[in-house]
Amino acid sequence: MRERRRERLKSLLIRELSDILRIEIDLPDKAFVTIHDVNLSKDGSKATVFISALKKEDAIKAVEILNKAAGYIHHILGKRLKLKVVPRPEFVISPGDLL
Repeated sequence: MRERRRERLKSLLIRELSDILRIEIDLPDKAFVTIHDVNLSKDGSKATVFISALKKEDAIKAVEILNKAAGYIHHILGKRLKLKVVPRPEFVISPGDLL
């Protein structure tokens, strides 16, 4: 995948995933979760989504919830994005939040 296309797809995924998290997914009420970054595989079939939260406990709980809902999130992305291969998301805690 060319670098320019990869960067455009990353920014599109961040925008769409943020919207999906805000509207579609039930996270704990006081958990303020944001998408920090997205890493795409070389073929664009997998996306590692780095999230951060104000509290470490909220980030851990959010990762568990989001990884359980990854299939549903992938389905919603497939409806919203007109791509041949829609990246399957895997959620992890941003390295800066692990401290």
